[in-house]
Amino acid sequence: MPFMKPHVVSSRRALLKAARLAVPGPALAGALVAVLTLMAGAGGAAGSAEKGPSLSAARASLSKDRLYPVPFGSGETLVYTIAWLKIEGGEMTLRTSRETTSDGVPVHRMTLIATSNDYVSKFYPVRDLYETWVDARDFQPLRFEKHAREGRYESDEVEEFDLARRIGSWREDRTPLPERVQDIISSFYFLRAQPLAIGQDVRVDMFSRGKVYKLKAAVLEKEKVETEAGIFDTFKLQPQLRENETDEDRNRGKLFLWFSDDERRLPVMARTVMPIGSVTARLRKITAGTKSSGPAGPASTLESMAKKTDPPAAP
Repeated sequence: MPFMKPHVVSSRRALLKAARLAVPGPALAGALVAVLTLMAGAGGAAGSAEKGPSLSAARASLSKDRLYPVPFGSGETLVYTIAWLKIEGGEMTLRTSRETTSDGVPVHRMTLIATSNDYVSKFYPVRDLYETWVDARDFQPLRFEKHAREGRYESDEVEEFDLARRIGSWREDRTPLPERVQDIISSFYFLRAQPLAIGQDVRVDMFSRGKVYKLKAAVLEKEKVETEAGIFDTFKLQPQLRENETDEDRNRGKLFLWFSDDERRLPVMARTVMPIGSVTARLRKITAGTKSSGPAGPASTLESMAKKTDPPAAP
């Protein structure tokens, strides 16, 4: 349920047209792809590789024993039901694990897999995989991969982050990176690690396909949300994605996220409101992860760490 990749919208117009039809099958398939586009970027694959790529994190100035505090542990698995107008269209799974780079730096490996159900797959099978590897010391990405399998559409892409030189790579593009940057998946988990208060915004820069975007998530209100996994007191957020502070929101349709109001900051629900109707991803199953036994970073709480790392708000 992370955020959309801006380039995907135009390439999915045919699906959105199909979604406007009165025929339930094509409409549901179009809605499923639309919500995946908004929440996670574009596309995925047939499953997660057992072994990740060889990574080097460098940046000797950062201690391997002082980690950015996060509200999740290795092995956390969250399963969601995706529905359009109360009609189930597929399932999405978010999973985290801990790995180590070739130079001994701890990293978070985060995986998103989204699949259409049997009914939708008859019209338009979707199997999407996104993965990111994040330096656990300061929670910035080292590598992002997407592998898209949607109907006849296939796409495989890689983004790499040279955090020592502050250069982001996508295909042949080389882009200067700001002091703090996230990718599509890590930006979602970054939101989980921030203190939330009604009326305040969480801001961070996000790199995608050779460009840096401004992500702003406004904390709107508190709500009680009921799911198959339980009833939660939550914060309701509205993320917006722009190329600059004055540009319009790149999300096509309004996107809302609900995070639990507790130390876990569980992403309980996501909803996008579009002309074809609301599409909702609702938490169905929780498998708790194992927290690292290593010491936390220089700050001992999420709040104090966030104050040190958040970019300043735009004037």
